[in-house]
Amino acid sequence: MKILIITGKLAEKRVKEAVKKYDFIDIHVANISVAAFLTPNLIIKEIKNLEKKYNKKLNQIYDFVLVTGLIRHDLKKVEEETGIACYKSTREAADIPLLIENLDKIKLSTKDYADLQLIDIIKERAEKEIEAVEKEEFNHIKIGNLKVGDDYPIRVLGEIVHAPWLKKEELEKKVMYYVECGADMIDLGMVSNENNKDKIKEMVSIVKDIEDIPVSIDTMNIEELKEAINYADLILSLDRGNIDTLIPYLKDSDVASVVLPTDYKNNIIPKSPDDKIKILKENIEKLLYNNIGKIIADPILEPINEGFIDSLIAYKKFKEFYDFPTFFGAGNVSELLDADSNGVHALLTAIAYEVRANIIFSPEASAKCKFSIKELKTASKMMFLAKRRNSLPKDLGIDLINYKDKRFEEEITFKNYNIPIIDAKENEKTILDEGSFKIEIDRENKKIIAIYFKNNKPTLIIRGEKAKEIYDTIINLKLIKRLDHACYLGRELSKAEIALKIGKKYNQDFELFYNDFWR
Repeated sequence: MKILIITGKLAEKRVKEAVKKYDFIDIHVANISVAAFLTPNLIIKEIKNLEKKYNKKLNQIYDFVLVTGLIRHDLKKVEEETGIACYKSTREAADIPLLIENLDKIKLSTKDYADLQLIDIIKERAEKEIEAVEKEEFNHIKIGNLKVGDDYPIRVLGEIVHAPWLKKEELEKKVMYYVECGADMIDLGMVSNENNKDKIKEMVSIVKDIEDIPVSIDTMNIEELKEAINYADLILSLDRGNIDTLIPYLKDSDVASVVLPTDYKNNIIPKSPDDKIKILKENIEKLLYNNIGKIIADPILEPINEGFIDSLIAYKKFKEFYDFPTFFGAGNVSELLDADSNGVHALLTAIAYEVRANIIFSPEASAKCKFSIKELKTASKMMFLAKRRNSLPKDLGIDLINYKDKRFEEEITFKNYNIPIIDAKENEKTILDEGSFKIEIDRENKKIIAIYFKNNKPTLIIRGEKAKEIYDTIINLKLIKRLDHACYLGRELSKAEIALKIGKKYNQDFELFYNDFWR
């Protein structure tokens, strides 16, 4: 096989560096600065010039041509006029080796960039690797129908806070959202200082009707725990203050129990690793003495500056004594840390694997922790693959890089032009158009809303998922006449689209990223 890559002058160095180990690839630098400016006609011209130089048709030398850069045109015309197949390469030069090594697994395209297929292939391979593990029978306990153990991915337990206060429709929506985000189990968080035992059966039933998924009840109320044993798959939590009362109810039950190193009844909450393990050991041995073996230990993950490191030591030490699954309350850290949850959850999940935890637990209680369940599920897959492959948690096919870029290659051309530079200045005077728009977000239906006002009265609502489809519709309906209004509207709709995607608050005319960090 022999391949020709055509690129621009600015990308020449990067492309040559990317393919230097492949002796079957030649590079041709087109007479253009930026590869993205290449068109089918320009590529045809470059190919014909090469054929004159070699005095031979290019399809007699190469199997096909790859063109780098963000080319927006369909390259089908190139083959029609030159006889050699011409395809789009990856958008970034650094990804070309990945393309070359996977040529047998993808279908090169004249329209679509190759890296889109590569991402799907690598991710699919990663997902299949995890699926294969799920079919294996390693040492585990079962919570409902879910296998939990050290040889399986850490299971994500999503807590629905104050579940008894939710109407049926609200609970259903929250359950469906968590399932969509990848939760392995649903936790129904009860309300402190209330007894809602009569609601437990119905709430568990609501979850099970939506998805056949394990359900846990989170409470320290003994009456609620007794009721939960009849209907739930998991109860949170047993400790020294309630364990003796609950043992008779657990003996003939298949429910699993999370066991704490505490005695909340007598206000005993140990902080040192040794004290935690001592009480955990006592509580677990009571259960084992009564032939109750579905045990998940929770050494309790403490918040930052409240014993975080000591709590990790407790996890490590506990696993040296016992082989029971352990419970890792990530929300104790992420909800109490003013940082975006994305990276926090990646790191916490990595730590959870290091200390051999088996269930990671979090609510989505605060706005900064929106998408926590999805983040933890993704992080769990990442870290599980890294553990199995004995590799670093990178280049796995699954990642949590959602707000930045793994590689940063921007094409800068303005420095090459000897032309006037004008410093931009905002107009102080605003001239109004015939009508105006109020931009909002319908998060429930994942839509952007544009309300059209004429003479200060709402006359029309345009809705869509993308900024472009909304402003195209506005233009087609001739609802906008001024260029400055059109530019403003495009800016606001783009902000709304980004806010919808990343879960950011959107207020028209205000910046999306407004805090001191971005100044």
